[in-house]
Amino acid sequence: MKKLLLLFLLLQLNYLNDLFAQDTVRNATSLNFPSHNYGISFGNSYRFNGIRINFADENVEMINGLNLTLWFKMFRNKESVVNGISVGVIPTGGTMRGVNIGLLGVGGAHDLYGFNLSGIVVGGSGYMNGLTISGLLTMADGPESSINGIALSGLGIGARKAINGLAVAGLAVGTDGDINGVASSLAYVSSEKNFIGIAVTAGYLESSAFHGIALAGYSKTTKMNGLSIALFNSSNELHGVQLGILNYAGNNPVGLKWLPLINGHF
Repeated sequence: MKKLLLLFLLLQLNYLNDLFAQDTVRNATSLNFPSHNYGISFGNSYRFNGIRINFADENVEMINGLNLTLWFKMFRNKESVVNGISVGVIPTGGTMRGVNIGLLGVGGAHDLYGFNLSGIVVGGSGYMNGLTISGLLTMADGPESSINGIALSGLGIGARKAINGLAVAGLAVGTDGDINGVASSLAYVSSEKNFIGIAVTAGYLESSAFHGIALAGYSKTTKMNGLSIALFNSSNELHGVQLGILNYAGNNPVGLKWLPLINGHF
């Protein structure tokens, strides 16, 4: 009888140890059931499948399922992978795939895939693929980062390498690289390299090489291929048509560089 009682106690201790998993090396403390690896987790479990609820994520490795995080610890989950649904004040991770919703922000140290929604800012250092909606700012700020898909922002959208798809912002859309698709904002649209598609802004449009249709208050390009409609058009090298109050085509003959209403070069 004593042996059976001892065995029962040992089994219960083992179950409790699995239920309340603590790893001081990885700073992970969590209450998990029915298993240490899947089910429901309360606390900072670093690998889990199922529903995970934690105050602030730290040293997370991989979560598959629903991850509810109330707060965040900056730069503490840069290599984590979260697949599924991430919800919180500022859910963050290394790579996040699925649905990511943050009251204040959503942040990916590497890539964001899927649907990203934030009241203020969505930011990443890698690829941002899918549908992204932010109240103020969407930014892909890594050296090779790009926004691919649909990005909607109340204030601004920016990416280092490229914006591919549809980008609509209240104030500005810009990239150090290329824009491929449609970009629109109230005051400013800019691509420092190539723009292929349609640009719409009531303010200032600039691009090194533009291919497509431009609608702007002031359109300034190094090389323009297509149609540019603006109050003032300026292009060092025009291959197409400019419509506006005043139009400049630097590659036209003297006397035809500056023309009112319409200018062209084919």
